[in-house]
Order: sequence, then structure tokens, then C-alpha cells
Amino acid sequence: MKWGATGRIVDLDGADRERALPTLREGFVGVYRWHAKRMLGRVSSVRAAELGGEIVGVALLDRLTPEVGYVYYLSVGERHRRAGIGGALLDDALMRFRHDGAKVVYAAVEGENRASLDLFRSRGFRVVERDETSYRDGGLGPKGLRSRMWVVSGEQVLGIRFGPP
Repeated sequence: MKWGATGRIVDLDGADRERALPTLREGFVGVYRWHAKRMLGRVSSVRAAELGGEIVGVALLDRLTPEVGYVYYLSVGERHRRAGIGGALLDDALMRFRHDGAKVVYAAVEGENRASLDLFRSRGFRVVERDETSYRDGGLGPKGLRSRMWVVSGEQVLGIRFGPP
């Protein structure tokens, strides 16, 4: 099946979030798999790409503060990659964050994950330097929020600001 014609993005709530587990298991290994499964029940929103009744992609989203959104995880099943599903999930997340009043959205991506880096950059995200001015002061720096983001060695923090600084 091709995404777009029959696919849709849905909320997964409560026990229904378990439907995302196969996609998370397929998309991550090691500590990332462990953490994604752990966060599945803790984040404020799980959005899923559904195709023919099957969950083929998921986005785990949360708010770090009322004005700061965070894309914890974005995963697409292997046989459904390069069909626009990751982009649709990210677009959906950005639309929801913006609609709910977020000023800034962050994500953390492994430096070697070219596909994810390219996806986030294609939507206007840029690398946020560790010593960058705080988002409250007109920059994108996530001052005081990195520990809540669960950023590990080798990852780059990416950010996007909505509207003028």
C-alpha cells in the first residue's frame, strides 16, 4: 500500500499505545529501544501513521514547558520508509505544537543518522549549539532543558522557532 491515498494519522491513547511497540522495536536498538518503549506511556501525545489498519510509523511528542515542544522519537517501519510517512508525522507534530502555542520545538538526532537529520532540516530545524543564547532571549538554546530531553553522547540537538524571535 502507498502512503497518502489510504493512510491517516491518529492519536494512540491509553492501552492503544501498545500498537506502536512493533514499529518502535523495528526502528530502534539498544538504549534507544529501551527508552522509546519506556517513554511510550509517559509522553503527552503519541501520533501514529496508520495504513490499512497497521501502525507503520509513530511520533512520541511532549511539552517541556508550555512554550517548548519536543519530538522524543520518530520511527517508521522499515518496509514503509521513503514513502513520506516520517515527513507526514513531523508535519503533523509541528502543526499541533504551533496550534497549541509552542514557540520552539526541539529534537535530538544521532549525528550519523543522515535520513533523520535531513528530514528535520527539510522542515526548518537547525543544529543548536550547546552555548547558544536561550530561546527566551531570541536564540534557540534549550538552557536548562537538556536533561529533560534525554540527549546522549553523539546526538545533535535540533530546534525550530515559530514566528519572529
